[in-house]
Formats: sequence, C-alpha cells, structure tokens
Amino acid sequence: MKVLIVGATGYVGTAVDEALSRNGHTVYGVARSDPSRSRLLARHTNVVLADAAKPQTLAKAAEDVDAIVYAVNVTDADPFTVDTGALKAIRKGLAGTEKTFVFVSSTWMYGATGDVPAAETAPINPPPLFVRRIELERATLEMTRVGIRSLIVRAGIAYGAGGGIASMFAQSARERGAATLLGDGANRWAMVNIGDLGRFVARAVESGRPGRAYNCVNDDHYTMREIAEAASRGAGAGGEVKILPPELMGQFGDCLTIDQVVDAARGKNDLGWTAEGPSVISELEYGSYIGAALAS
Repeated sequence: MKVLIVGATGYVGTAVDEALSRNGHTVYGVARSDPSRSRLLARHTNVVLADAAKPQTLAKAAEDVDAIVYAVNVTDADPFTVDTGALKAIRKGLAGTEKTFVFVSSTWMYGATGDVPAAETAPINPPPLFVRRIELERATLEMTRVGIRSLIVRAGIAYGAGGGIASMFAQSARERGAATLLGDGANRWAMVNIGDLGRFVARAVESGRPGRAYNCVNDDHYTMREIAEAASRGAGAGGEVKILPPELMGQFGDCLTIDQVVDAARGKNDLGWTAEGPSVISELEYGSYIGAALAS
C-alpha cells in the first residue's frame, strides 16, 4: 500500500515509517519545513509537502494514498483546533473510498484504572490535558459512516531508542545527580517499546477492524519510581531520585501521575501482535539511554 504518515518525523511516526517500510509498503511522510523534508529524504521516505495546520493540503494528499496514519504531536498554540481541522480534511479526502485511517491516541484516555486492567470497552475518563481528545476519537470512529476504514490505536507511554518521556529521567539524573520524580512514584505506567508500537500501528493499517479502538501496551506494570531509579542507575547516579510536586508540571504532571493497568488482548487477537522489545528498565539501565547519554 501507499501509506501517508502525518507526523512522520516525530518519535512515533519514525517508528511507524520503519515498520511499514519493512513490511513492503511505500511510505510518504508529511513535511512542513525544509528541515523536516531533509530528515525524511535522508531515510529514503517519500515527501509530501503539507501541514496539519493547513488542512486543505492534507485533503489533496489523501487522494493519492491507500491509507493515512495520524501520529502528529501538534506544537501549535491551539493543538485541538489543528487536529480537528486535519481530521475534517482527511475525512473529506477519504470519504467513500474504503481507504484506511489510523488515529494514534493514548491510554491516558482511560484515566486512573485501579488494579483491573482497562480493555477498550472501559469507561473513558481522561485528565484535563486530554479531555478534548474525546472529540477527536469520536470523529475518527464516525468516519466509518462515510466509507472510511477508520480505527484508533491507544498507545501506552512509548520508550526506547533513547527518546520519549523516559529520557527526562535519564537527563535529570545526568545533569543533577538524581532522576526527577513526581510525587511518591507509586503509580504504575502503561508502556510500550517504540519499535513494538511501530509494528502495532503497521498491523493496524494492514488488518485492523474499522470502528474499533486498540490498546497498544506491553505486559509490564512498573511504577514511576522503579523507572526513575533505573534511569538514575543507568546514568551513574546510583538510583538516586529527587521528588518534586506534580503541580510543577501542570496538566502534564497530572498525566504522568496517573496509575494505570491496561489490557492489550484485542490487538493481540485481531492483529497477531506481541510485544518483543526490551523493558523500559532494561533500556534505561543498560540500553539505548546509555548511548544517548554518551552522545550528549
């Protein structure tokens, strides 16, 4: 298939690109600047000059591909408006074609889950930062009514390749001799290796069932403290952590301190996916974050 990735130069988009390319698909990445264009060309990804903030450019691009993955992390002043406009344009471009649209969302949509693993049928109760994403998910699933094979991937916190949120722990440990921890760190994180997430989204493009949401997480349930301590050890800080109040990071702090256990059985059953990558503890203590530290 010809697959267009909106957000192709980002952390998640890059992993999706790699997975789709390995599976033999022709990948096109959206670039809205010369640096983005250069990054895509350097990894031999076809470039589409477009911009999620200029939705008319996406509508035209949609006509020339078989599937679209929306994995962009909007950094504009009003991300929700940008995302809404982009999804409307994609809907217009794909309507009546039975082409595939995959919207990459987050397991934070469930809010705190307690000890019972949250499946895709669990109630939605996102923190304030993600409340408006409810509308984006709804708009995605409603695309099935106009002849689009639309579905959602709710990803856990991605880690690996020296990037993602986990890198904040490693960086703080390197720079200040202790990994910064929000609150007591007893909350569990739903997580997924970035390579596994890329493979999951590729499988969703290929064989995901329209109108469905899919959770993409591994089976680990590490606490934030365990993750921070591993980052500290990997950075040579001996497992030391420094506790800060979550309020210092505003609404993002609310997200990071959510306690979650999430179930990915639907993706395993429908898509034939299993998590294969190393754990976040292994990556932070012995893996890609060590290399990132040396590089810096």
